[in-house]
Amino acid sequence: MSFPPEQSGWRLRAVPGGVRVLLTLLLLNGLFLALDIPRHAGPGWLAWEAVVLAGLFAVLPLAVARVLARVVAAVLLALIVLALFEALARVSLARPLNVYVDIGLLDAVFRLLTGNLPTFGVILAVAALLAVIGLAVWSLARLLARPVVPRGAGFVLLGAGLAGLAGHAVGVEPPRTAAPAVALVTEQVDGMREARREDRALAHRLEEDPQLAEPRPLEGLAGVDVVVGLIESYGVSALEIPRYAEVIEPTLEDLQQDLAARDLHAVTGVMKAPVAGGQSWLAHATLLSGVAVRHAGQYRRLQERERATLVQDFAATGHHTAMLAPAITLDWPQGRWFGWDRILDRDGMDYRGPPFFWVTMPDEFTWWRFEQDVRPHPQGGEAPVFAMLALVSSHAPWTPVLDVLDDPDAMDDGRVFHEQAGAGPAPEVLWRDFDRVRDHYAEAVRYSLEVSGHWARDHVDEDTLFLMPGDHQPAALITGPDPSWAVPVHVISGDPDLLEPFRARGFHDGFELPPATGDKDIPGFEDLRDWLHEGYTERP
Repeated sequence: MSFPPEQSGWRLRAVPGGVRVLLTLLLLNGLFLALDIPRHAGPGWLAWEAVVLAGLFAVLPLAVARVLARVVAAVLLALIVLALFEALARVSLARPLNVYVDIGLLDAVFRLLTGNLPTFGVILAVAALLAVIGLAVWSLARLLARPVVPRGAGFVLLGAGLAGLAGHAVGVEPPRTAAPAVALVTEQVDGMREARREDRALAHRLEEDPQLAEPRPLEGLAGVDVVVGLIESYGVSALEIPRYAEVIEPTLEDLQQDLAARDLHAVTGVMKAPVAGGQSWLAHATLLSGVAVRHAGQYRRLQERERATLVQDFAATGHHTAMLAPAITLDWPQGRWFGWDRILDRDGMDYRGPPFFWVTMPDEFTWWRFEQDVRPHPQGGEAPVFAMLALVSSHAPWTPVLDVLDDPDAMDDGRVFHEQAGAGPAPEVLWRDFDRVRDHYAEAVRYSLEVSGHWARDHVDEDTLFLMPGDHQPAALITGPDPSWAVPVHVISGDPDLLEPFRARGFHDGFELPPATGDKDIPGFEDLRDWLHEGYTERP
């Protein structure tokens, strides 16, 4: 960053000294206070870092000030970008940013954005945002390059600012004052230390726990089809927030009646997902492994060596195992690590219909493909199946919301869905109105539950155990700030005895959530593997 000579361009000398003082202090203070916005730490009136810098540049020699101004501007630009990512993490993942664990998500974020919005538009928007920020920081650097207050006043400001930072460090500071940059950096350092501590604890457990290393047959589920259909972005907020519940609950009530008419039974409980807002693959890994996997580094740690999961447990019980993952569009070596007998990704699903922005195919088709090509039919000698279906229709951007087909026999290769390809608003139109986004979210979850319920109604029997959990809570835009990370877990079977182990864990008959408890008292996804082993040592 360089500054034009005083003889050309914008002449700082032409700006009255008092105005320059005010401009510099306001710009510095505003930029630093803005760092607190994603953390909901405001409203503050004064940032101590701004006071320190205003005083510091008043007492520095001019040549040093010009060099340091560029450094300060670059650091402040980096902090602003960090704060923007902090805001994105809080809105999308319902937690603070942790650069140590989240740096690997940049590619996933870009692919998600370009899967829902025009690529050129995404790049242009990011470039425009960075240009605006860069202009503000460049202007600040020019202002800082010259003293803005008298040298004596500069020492006073510097001393006051350092005293304010010291008070902040010990928790004693005047009201409406803050140290946003210090807090932001401190939060990242603390987050890195905590993540590294969790990584060491996970590595120790994986090394020391023999139950994680060897398959353990589930004798009580021998001969039983066990199917896990994960409903994307289906958290307890979908049934606890009235605007969503009034859309979703009637579908669950209809399903309850349909199941009762076929002598099928259901229980419902809640479990806590390891993530919120996204990163479904971590929820899948946690369910299967019996280990809480909260970020990509732990996912890699889990897969550093061969070890057993529910996949190997069911294989040892005599089950054929299959994973249906229609959202997987690239090579997926991590999926092969789990040892599935068969993985059907987007290409393996043989779907010839249209994608719906990020959603590669409707859940109704995924269930149809599963029943046609994966699940054994009642023919003698065929092995039971353990299958996980990672459903996607209730994934953002929640448009279009599809109609359930009147004639499922017309499914074929999915071309029938071309009739609905133009339904609903485009994401860039829908997302201009967050209230409409929330309405579409509820309808998308309703659709996924409806088609999953239809599969249960038509295909679950006394030798089937069907688990229908949400994979995680949706983004904070849907839930509001600081949501629970709990998700509903519905379990359906034609044999009521198969549901007894879940009733023993506090699950209630039907589809209503049990009474709410704090998140600390809710079992996590990592508990499911042990639950199954404890509850199904023999056929109930």
